[in-house]
Amino acid sequence: MVAAVLFQTYTVEEFLSLDLPEGQEYELINGVVITMSEPSGEHENLRSELLVELRLSSRRHQLGLLVHPKPVLELGPKDTRKPDLIAINRDSWNQQTQSEAVLREPPSVVIEIVSTNWEDDYRNKPLWYAAFGVNEFWLVDPLFTVARYPKRKNPKIQEPTISIGELVPSRSILVEREYKFESFTGKDRVKSKFFPNLDLTVEQIIAFGSGI
Repeated sequence: MVAAVLFQTYTVEEFLSLDLPEGQEYELINGVVITMSEPSGEHENLRSELLVELRLSSRRHQLGLLVHPKPVLELGPKDTRKPDLIAINRDSWNQQTQSEAVLREPPSVVIEIVSTNWEDDYRNKPLWYAAFGVNEFWLVDPLFTVARYPKRKNPKIQEPTISIGELVPSRSILVEREYKFESFTGKDRVKSKFFPNLDLTVEQIIAFGSGI
Protein backbone atom coordinates (compact mmCIF):
# COMPACT_ATOMS: atom_id res chain seq x y z
CA MET A 1 0.00 0.00 0.00
CA VAL A 2 2.74 2.46 0.90
CA ALA A 3 4.61 1.86 -2.37
CA ALA A 4 1.43 2.50 -4.36
CA VAL A 5 0.89 5.73 -2.48
CA LEU A 6 4.44 6.92 -3.13
CA PHE A 7 4.20 6.40 -6.90
CA GLN A 8 0.93 8.24 -7.36
CA THR A 9 0.04 11.89 -7.21
CA TYR A 10 -2.98 13.18 -5.33
CA THR A 11 -5.04 16.26 -4.73
CA VAL A 12 -5.34 17.45 -1.15
CA GLU A 13 -8.89 16.12 -0.99
CA GLU A 14 -7.73 12.66 -2.12
CA PHE A 15 -4.75 12.76 0.24
CA LEU A 16 -6.92 13.56 3.25
CA SER A 17 -9.13 10.56 2.49
CA LEU A 18 -6.24 8.07 2.16
CA ASP A 19 -6.03 5.22 4.66
CA LEU A 20 -2.35 5.65 5.45
CA PRO A 21 -0.46 3.50 7.97
CA GLU A 22 -0.79 4.74 11.53
CA GLY A 23 2.11 5.75 13.72
CA GLN A 24 3.58 8.08 11.11
CA GLU A 25 2.90 11.60 9.88
CA TYR A 26 2.66 12.68 6.25
CA GLU A 27 2.64 15.77 4.06
CA LEU A 28 1.55 16.18 0.45
CA ILE A 29 4.22 17.98 -1.59
CA ASN A 30 3.50 18.63 -5.27
CA GLY A 31 0.92 15.86 -5.14
CA VAL A 32 3.32 13.27 -3.69
CA VAL A 33 2.81 11.75 -0.24
CA ILE A 34 5.95 12.35 1.82
CA THR A 35 6.69 10.62 5.12
CA MET A 36 7.77 13.11 7.76
CA SER A 37 10.92 12.24 9.69
CA GLU A 38 10.66 11.46 13.39
CA PRO A 39 11.81 14.36 15.60
CA SER A 40 14.35 13.97 18.39
CA GLY A 41 13.42 14.09 22.06
CA GLU A 42 15.08 17.50 22.41
CA HIS A 43 13.01 18.80 19.50
CA GLU A 44 9.80 17.58 21.11
CA ASN A 45 10.74 18.96 24.53
CA LEU A 46 11.32 22.39 23.02
CA ARG A 47 8.11 22.31 21.03
CA SER A 48 6.01 21.18 23.99
CA GLU A 49 7.37 23.80 26.37
CA LEU A 50 7.14 26.62 23.83
CA LEU A 51 3.54 25.60 23.16
CA VAL A 52 2.76 25.97 26.87
CA GLU A 53 4.48 29.36 27.13
CA LEU A 54 2.68 30.77 24.10
CA ARG A 55 -0.69 29.52 25.29
CA LEU A 56 -0.11 31.06 28.72
CA SER A 57 0.93 34.36 27.14
CA SER A 58 -2.18 34.43 24.95
CA ARG A 59 -4.47 33.78 27.91
CA ARG A 60 -2.66 36.07 30.35
CA HIS A 61 -2.70 39.02 27.96
CA GLN A 62 -6.03 38.19 26.31
CA LEU A 63 -4.55 37.98 22.81
CA GLY A 64 -7.34 35.78 21.45
CA LEU A 65 -4.83 33.38 19.90
CA LEU A 66 -4.99 29.60 19.95
CA VAL A 67 -1.70 27.69 19.70
CA HIS A 68 -1.70 24.23 18.12
CA PRO A 69 0.96 21.66 17.22
CA LYS A 70 1.20 20.21 13.70
CA PRO A 71 -2.10 21.26 12.14
CA VAL A 72 -2.69 20.54 8.46
CA LEU A 73 -2.26 23.63 6.28
CA GLU A 74 -3.63 23.40 2.74
CA LEU A 75 -1.20 25.57 0.79
CA GLY A 76 -2.55 24.67 -2.63
CA PRO A 77 -4.55 22.03 -4.53
CA LYS A 78 -1.69 19.49 -4.20
CA ASP A 79 0.21 20.73 -1.16
CA THR A 80 -0.15 20.41 2.61
CA ARG A 81 2.28 21.19 5.41
CA LYS A 82 2.32 20.37 9.12
CA PRO A 83 4.43 23.00 10.89
CA ASP A 84 5.68 22.42 14.42
CA LEU A 85 3.40 25.10 15.90
CA ILE A 86 0.91 27.71 14.77
CA ALA A 87 -0.86 30.59 16.47
CA ILE A 88 -4.23 31.55 15.05
CA ASN A 89 -7.11 33.84 15.89
CA ARG A 90 -9.70 31.88 17.86
CA ASP A 91 -12.61 32.83 15.58
CA SER A 92 -10.65 31.92 12.44
CA TRP A 93 -9.77 28.50 13.85
CA ASN A 94 -13.36 27.77 14.89
CA GLN A 95 -14.77 28.84 11.53
CA GLN A 96 -12.28 26.85 9.48
CA THR A 97 -12.27 23.62 11.47
CA GLN A 98 -15.95 22.88 11.96
CA SER A 99 -15.85 19.83 9.68
CA GLU A 100 -12.15 18.90 9.83
CA ALA A 101 -8.98 20.35 11.36
CA VAL A 102 -7.56 21.61 8.06
CA LEU A 103 -6.64 25.27 7.57
CA ARG A 104 -7.25 26.70 4.12
CA GLU A 105 -6.64 30.27 5.25
CA PRO A 106 -3.36 31.26 6.91
CA PRO A 107 -2.77 31.34 10.66
CA SER A 108 -1.18 34.44 12.16
CA VAL A 109 2.08 32.70 13.11
CA VAL A 110 3.93 29.58 11.96
CA ILE A 111 6.86 28.21 13.99
CA GLU A 112 9.34 25.67 12.66
CA ILE A 113 12.12 24.07 14.71
CA VAL A 114 15.13 23.37 12.50
CA SER A 115 16.54 19.84 12.46
CA THR A 116 18.56 18.03 9.80
CA ASN A 117 16.49 19.35 6.88
CA TRP A 118 17.81 22.89 7.28
CA GLU A 119 17.65 23.57 3.53
CA ASP A 120 13.87 23.21 3.56
CA ASP A 121 13.56 25.30 6.71
CA TYR A 122 15.67 28.22 5.48
CA ARG A 123 15.14 28.11 1.73
CA ASN A 124 11.74 26.62 0.99
CA LYS A 125 9.48 27.16 3.99
CA PRO A 126 9.76 30.97 3.97
CA LEU A 127 8.61 30.91 0.33
CA TRP A 128 5.75 28.50 1.04
CA TYR A 129 4.41 30.31 4.08
CA ALA A 130 4.83 33.78 2.56
CA ALA A 131 2.84 32.71 -0.51
CA PHE A 132 0.16 31.29 1.81
CA GLY A 133 -0.04 34.64 3.62
CA VAL A 134 1.27 33.76 7.10
CA ASN A 135 2.03 37.10 8.76
CA GLU A 136 4.83 35.97 11.07
CA PHE A 137 7.25 33.07 10.61
CA TRP A 138 9.59 31.83 13.34
CA LEU A 139 12.67 29.73 12.59
CA VAL A 140 13.99 28.24 15.81
CA ASP A 141 17.44 26.77 15.16
CA PRO A 142 18.70 25.08 18.34
CA LEU A 143 21.57 23.23 16.60
CA PHE A 144 20.53 20.08 18.43
CA THR A 145 21.76 17.72 15.70
CA VAL A 146 25.17 19.28 14.95
CA ALA A 147 27.12 16.84 17.15
CA ARG A 148 25.71 13.88 15.18
CA TYR A 149 25.43 15.53 11.77
CA PRO A 150 28.01 18.34 11.60
CA LYS A 151 27.31 19.10 7.94
CA ARG A 152 23.53 19.23 8.33
CA LYS A 153 23.32 22.87 9.39
CA ASN A 154 23.07 26.29 7.86
CA PRO A 155 26.71 27.39 7.56
CA LYS A 156 25.71 30.95 8.48
CA ILE A 157 24.35 29.87 11.87
CA GLN A 158 27.15 29.53 14.42
CA GLU A 159 25.10 29.52 17.64
CA PRO A 160 21.50 28.75 18.57
CA THR A 161 19.39 31.36 16.81
CA ILE A 162 15.75 32.32 16.56
CA SER A 163 14.80 34.28 13.45
CA ILE A 164 11.40 35.94 13.26
CA GLY A 165 10.13 37.08 9.89
CA GLU A 166 7.50 39.72 9.22
CA LEU A 167 5.55 39.37 5.98
CA VAL A 168 6.24 42.33 3.68
CA PRO A 169 5.72 43.13 -0.02
CA SER A 170 8.59 41.74 -2.11
CA ARG A 171 10.80 43.84 -4.36
CA SER A 172 11.39 40.77 -6.51
CA ILE A 173 9.32 40.22 -9.64
CA LEU A 174 9.29 36.50 -8.81
CA VAL A 175 7.15 36.62 -5.65
CA GLU A 176 4.57 39.02 -4.26
CA ARG A 177 5.49 38.67 -0.58
CA GLU A 178 8.50 37.68 1.48
CA TYR A 179 9.76 37.80 5.05
CA LYS A 180 11.91 40.50 6.59
CA PHE A 181 13.82 38.62 9.29
CA GLU A 182 15.29 39.75 12.58
CA SER A 183 17.55 37.22 14.31
CA PHE A 184 18.09 36.76 18.04
CA THR A 185 20.76 34.85 19.97
CA GLY A 186 21.91 34.28 23.54
CA LYS A 187 20.26 36.57 26.08
CA ASP A 188 18.27 38.47 23.44
CA ARG A 189 14.56 38.58 24.22
CA VAL A 190 12.59 37.42 21.21
CA LYS A 191 10.32 40.07 19.70
CA SER A 192 7.02 39.00 18.23
CA LYS A 193 4.29 41.26 16.89
CA PHE A 194 1.68 38.70 17.90
CA PHE A 195 3.13 37.93 21.35
CA PRO A 196 4.35 41.40 22.38
CA ASN A 197 4.51 40.55 26.08
CA LEU A 198 6.41 37.29 25.70
CA ASP A 199 9.32 37.55 28.15
CA LEU A 200 11.64 34.79 26.92
CA THR A 201 15.25 34.90 25.77
CA VAL A 202 16.75 32.64 23.14
CA GLU A 203 18.74 30.85 25.87
CA GLN A 204 15.56 30.11 27.79
CA ILE A 205 13.73 28.77 24.74
CA ILE A 206 16.65 26.58 23.64
CA ALA A 207 16.94 25.23 27.20
CA PHE A 208 13.41 23.84 26.83
CA GLY A 209 15.02 21.11 24.73
CA SER A 210 16.74 19.76 27.84
CA GLY A 211 13.52 19.84 29.81
CA ILE A 212 14.58 22.97 31.72
